[in-house]
Parts: sequence; C-alpha cells; structure tokens
Amino acid sequence: MRLFLTSFFLLLPTSLWAACTGIDQRLAMPAEDRTRIEAQVAATPFSEGNHWIARRGSRTLHVVGTMHISDPRLDAITTALAPVIAEADLLLLEGTKQEEAEMLAAIGRDPSLTLITEGPSLIDRLPPQEWESLAQKARANGVAPWMAAKMRPWFLAVSMAVPPCLRMLPDSTNGLDSRLEQAAEDAGTETRALEGPMTLFEVFNSEPLEEQVRQLRAYLALLGGEQDAFYTMVEAYFDEQSQTYFTIYEQDFLQSDVLPAGETRRIWQESMEAMLDNRNLAWIPVIEAAQGDLIVVAAGALHLPGENGVLNLLQQQGYTLERAPF
Repeated sequence: MRLFLTSFFLLLPTSLWAACTGIDQRLAMPAEDRTRIEAQVAATPFSEGNHWIARRGSRTLHVVGTMHISDPRLDAITTALAPVIAEADLLLLEGTKQEEAEMLAAIGRDPSLTLITEGPSLIDRLPPQEWESLAQKARANGVAPWMAAKMRPWFLAVSMAVPPCLRMLPDSTNGLDSRLEQAAEDAGTETRALEGPMTLFEVFNSEPLEEQVRQLRAYLALLGGEQDAFYTMVEAYFDEQSQTYFTIYEQDFLQSDVLPAGETRRIWQESMEAMLDNRNLAWIPVIEAAQGDLIVVAAGALHLPGENGVLNLLQQQGYTLERAPF
C-alpha cells in the first residue's frame, strides 16, 4: 500500500517545504536495529543503485529506478538521462499516459474498482471500537468517515498514507517516470508500457473483501508516522538506497501485534509477491520481446533489487550488469 506512495517537494513555498520534512528513520534507529537492517540489505542482490546497464550481445538495456512523484532534484537526473532516452530505440515504463487515461476511464465506468458498492460497508465489517479508531484516523488524514466506510480497504489505506502536508500541492505526479516520458516525446523515441492499465487494480482487488479488511487492520497499526516514512523514502531514493527504506518498513510491519505474527508475515509475503515479484517476472518477457538494441526500462526503484528484482532476473537471462551514474 504505502509501497506505491511517495512525497514531493517541487516549487514549494518555504512554509510548505518545512512542513514536509521529517525524521530520516535510517539515522534515528537504534544501533542494534541499524546493524540488522544493514546486514539484511547487504544480503539482497543489487540492493543499491538507481541506474544500471545490462548488456547481452548487441543489446544494451538502461534500467532506471524511478520515483513516481516530483522533487526538484529530479531536474538534474532527467537532464543527465535525456541523451540516453534520445538515442534509445524504445522507452519502457510501468505505464504511459495512455494507460493512465484508460485507468481513469475505467474507474469512472466502474466505481467498484475503488469503492464497496455492494454489501456491508466498513462500519459493519469492523468491530465498533476499531471502526471508531479508523474513523478518527481517516478524519485526521482528510478523509470523511462516511466516505472512508465506502472505500475498498486498500484504497482507503493508500488515501490515508499521504501526509497532510502533501495534500494541497499541485503537480505531484510529475515524477521521474513522467519526466522521462516527456523526454522521449520531445526526442521522438517510442514509449510503451510494461503492463496493462488495470494490473494494479487486479492485484489489489484479487483478495476477498474480508481478507482486505484483515490486511487493513494490520496496516492501520503503522499509521501515525507517515511524514517520517515519506521523508525517509525520498531521502533513501536520492541516496540510491531504496532497499534500506523498504527493509525498515518491512521490519515495522512485521513487528505489529494487531494480528498473530504468522498471519502478519503471511500478509506481507503474499502482498510483496503480488505487488513486486509477480509483476517483475511478467515484465521480463515484455523486455525480451521489445525490438531494438538500445532500450531504456524505467520502473519504480523497489522493482530493481532482490532475488526476484528486475536486475537479478535480467542477470538470469544472461545479461551482464554494471552500475551507472545517476
């Protein structure tokens, strides 16, 4: 849920810029936790780096880990990558403007993609005390309780994960993906999507509502530190250490005592398999089928590292990997 959300600081007045700062959890954690996190990250394939070059025969892939929201530091990164985009035969993104338009049209046609349109609302699916706590958290995060009650649990969790300081800001989706797509358009480079526009909805809505509610209960235990989590995520991204942020978040999630430890771990593993592993695996044939000797693949930074990360999967396909400047 929070995995797909980030903050942005583009062209903010000083007061708003200050409001969107926070504590970098990488620096604030106890030494014992830091040692454990660092060891776990070190054991992860391709745990650092936002720009890698994969080569096999005559084919070269530039694999770029992106951030989906805007930040002024992306200006220089986009400028540096623009010549590569201009020379490329193809830019592959998680989704292009076309897929985004198709997704928004689908939501307009079918509200059940994001809302509970049949059966009990969350008011009746949660114990009264839990609903009251959820309603208070929703209200504090700018979501009216009556609307929260009608949202699908994953959509509600996503809506409440955004820190209040970010809600009023325009142009928040002008992340590196969008900037690279614009660079490709300016250069006349073809752009395609790695997956269909409804993939994430299929992932999120694949579980029955009852299971989504259980996952929501586990996630709600983490609410309250969104601003620090966003700040950590953004700073880790620009340090090319997104896996470190992800490992901290995993630790926090697994330490929640709302559900039995085994169930919490199951929810985490199944969610990561659906949101990361399965999608990464599905992207490899798309990349392999793409025509051209120079291709840029740009996807969220958390898709790059790990056993089932895009980089390791490409290595298994016979590519040699070299980290490049970012």
